[in-house]
Amino acid sequence: MALKINQSVSKDAQSRDLLKELIKVHQVHQAYNVRDLTDADEQILEKAFNKTRQLMPRITAKKIKFDDKQWDSLFNLLMAEQIAFARVLSEGDENLTTYAQAKNQAEQAAALVNAQMVKLDKK
Repeated sequence: MALKINQSVSKDAQSRDLLKELIKVHQVHQAYNVRDLTDADEQILEKAFNKTRQLMPRITAKKIKFDDKQWDSLFNLLMAEQIAFARVLSEGDENLTTYAQAKNQAEQAAALVNAQMVKLDKK
């Protein structure tokens, strides 16, 4: 699914770029369910992490804006997925209960992201 993320989504180029990066991360997360991460996957995750960290002051100040609430919703779901997935990767298998909870949260967030992307793609 290739969502068109152009100036009609947001006039702010940084917001659009971050959204594109988070969608790539979502695709890596989906692939991780069926295979191990590749070097290319890890580069995508690292690039998105760095961009997110760089823009964190704008994110927390709610200055990452989109021209439609549905795009705002997608952004928020992608951020929730990224956070939940980071917990999956960082928790490891040491505490299986915590790991299972984090993985469940990531999967729920991913399902919501997919639903929102389908909804936006149909428009």
